[in-house]
Amino acid sequence: MLKIKIKVKHLVLSVLAIAVALPLLTEVALPYWNLYYARQQAAAGNIRGVQGIMEALDGSLFTEKQKQKLIRETMIEGAIAPERMRASNYDLYVGPGHTQSHLPNRTELFRTEEKVPYLEYYVDQASIDGYWSQAVKHLAYVYERQGQPEEAIRTLEEAERRLTAKNFAYVRQTLVFRQAELLAASGQVEEADRVLAEFAYRLQEGGTNGSGEIARMRARVWIDAGQSRQALERFSAELEEANSLPAASANRQVFIHQLTMLQELLQKEEQRLEAGRTIVSGTLRRSDGTPIVNAGVFLREESIANRSVTEQDPYQTTTDASGQYTFYGVTPGSYQLYLGMNFDQISGWTWPIGNDEWTIIDGQPNVSLPVTLYPLLELFSPVNQQTLSGPDIEFEWERVEGAAYYNVNVGIGFKNGSGSTTLQTHVENNRLTIPAERLYDQVFGLSYETERDWASADPSGLLGFSNPDNRFFWSVEAFGADGRMLTKSSGYRLDDDSIGNLPFFYMKQRTLTEADRLVQVSHYEEALSKYKEVLENDPNDVHALRMVIRLLQSKALVMKDESIQDAVVPYLKRMLEVHPEAVYASALAEYYAGKRDWTEYNATIGLYDRLRRSPLSSYEQSVRGKTLTQQSRFDEALTYFEQAMRQDGSHRFVGLYLAVEIYTDRSMEDALRIAKAYPEHFVGPPQRDWARLVEAMGEEAASSSQALTYMDELRKKLEWVFQGDEERLRSWIAGTRQDGMKEFVRAVMAVR
Repeated sequence: MLKIKIKVKHLVLSVLAIAVALPLLTEVALPYWNLYYARQQAAAGNIRGVQGIMEALDGSLFTEKQKQKLIRETMIEGAIAPERMRASNYDLYVGPGHTQSHLPNRTELFRTEEKVPYLEYYVDQASIDGYWSQAVKHLAYVYERQGQPEEAIRTLEEAERRLTAKNFAYVRQTLVFRQAELLAASGQVEEADRVLAEFAYRLQEGGTNGSGEIARMRARVWIDAGQSRQALERFSAELEEANSLPAASANRQVFIHQLTMLQELLQKEEQRLEAGRTIVSGTLRRSDGTPIVNAGVFLREESIANRSVTEQDPYQTTTDASGQYTFYGVTPGSYQLYLGMNFDQISGWTWPIGNDEWTIIDGQPNVSLPVTLYPLLELFSPVNQQTLSGPDIEFEWERVEGAAYYNVNVGIGFKNGSGSTTLQTHVENNRLTIPAERLYDQVFGLSYETERDWASADPSGLLGFSNPDNRFFWSVEAFGADGRMLTKSSGYRLDDDSIGNLPFFYMKQRTLTEADRLVQVSHYEEALSKYKEVLENDPNDVHALRMVIRLLQSKALVMKDESIQDAVVPYLKRMLEVHPEAVYASALAEYYAGKRDWTEYNATIGLYDRLRRSPLSSYEQSVRGKTLTQQSRFDEALTYFEQAMRQDGSHRFVGLYLAVEIYTDRSMEDALRIAKAYPEHFVGPPQRDWARLVEAMGEEAASSSQALTYMDELRKKLEWVFQGDEERLRSWIAGTRQDGMKEFVRAVMAVR
């Protein structure tokens, strides 16, 4: 046996060393390890990590300097620490045209209320540097967001008093400016101006000149409050009085310089406002009366309405403690309202606004745009990944008070997203039962990656609801008798109270065929051959007919080859014989319209009208007006155009409506009235000002020595447009000197 000898004194020394090391390990090394582990957990989104950081800050194991460093690194330097409510501070932006989410690059570890005591400690105890300044402004922001503007102002005021050294002049200015902004936002405009004026004197006494920036800030305070005219009158009078006094002291010189700059800035603002002094205001609240506080509100001009919300948006503000917002001095134009909100403000709620809701500012003194959020509509069935296998599908949802009808939409997942389409509109009850076959007929937009590469098309949209391997979803919108949306089911549900039923389901009524599996792997030519083989054996196979139609249509689209559409026609005709559905009649009618075969078109569109289950959409009404115009059935066309204009806020076909009106009525005055009543708001270029185009033609006709001849020539050119005679039109455009007529005709040709 191996024997080990240890001297007693060595054993005693070892025990003593361990006894000394254990407290050091427990009191020094272990806390550092715990903090390191807590920070790793917090960075991974584990709430225990956040709790560990707060325990370190609340305990006595770390020095004050260490705690300040920890606050700086986790709540200021490496965190989301905004200084004011700005466009980039919100999780979500909602408007008529689109919804935009904002995902910050950094992660917010702490909830707002958790940060307050630590930020207060840091502002009170930490050394003055850039991080300290950021902490002050962020703490003021936190107070503002919590609805405590007085605390925010006090924080900024006390922090500014700590800054006495001359090299802190810029930091002092940022704190004073933020204080003035908060005072003005809370309605204390006079106090905000006083704070800025006193700061200008203090800077001058300290040998620092920031007079120009301060004057600009003072002007902005009055302008944002909508009181630029009153301020101009007041400061002009004060300046006149100051200049009439004997030689000025240094302080008086600062005073005069401030007033002079203020007068110039306010005069420029008054000149800008001469075009219009409209005040746009409203209140943002939920339907239960709860105001939405500190939400962003953006009044977006038509030229930027289809872009993402940015810090550069000219009209942006936040709601106050009662949910109110105001924009002063809004100039004439077409605008859409957008909201910026955090997820907790909109979770379980929706703003039911249509895609083409515009506000026209035309010099009126006041425009009210209240916004009300409504609870999301609940879906009952099918939901929560339910598998359907029966021949019929029953959709059921919550009944909405005041709803006259509902629109039901269905959707599928694509490789890089999802797509949806309307299943049926104007459903009067809160239940819709349909055969599964109707879902198979639903058509989705085709997604493809590369032009003229058919294999790049996403197979999900081609198979649609006939793919039992895919997951599907649905949604409902509720409308009042006036056609305005009341609420909808799709929206953000981010907490236990609002999560509700999930709108997903599967359809297992059928199994994939050999040809279907070829579509799944994008072997479209082989799949097309297989479906045609099936039809040779059974010409009435509805699924094979459906897939041949879709594959040929997709090939024509991706390959940019319209001639392929000719091959689709016999399959569409056969489908209408064995499985008459509106979607196939619509496709065939569109083909005949493109060929200007009006006999076949009218017969097919009549069949479509008999088969469709929903009223014509505004787009369909406009297209109907266009095809009637091409047939010289102008009175009928005008009826459809007028109906479409009332329903479609984009007024995308108003140019063609004007052309028919001028052609039949020979009146520029009536056309101008229509152009002003229905300004085009179709998103994307070109943006056409039809009123200006009509006015230009009217002036050109008036300056012509033969006004009747001018109108006759215009009617002839419009006739060419209606007939699709583009060659003659291009030749005329190249040679004419009648610029007003040319621009109008060219614009009408571009209406799609």
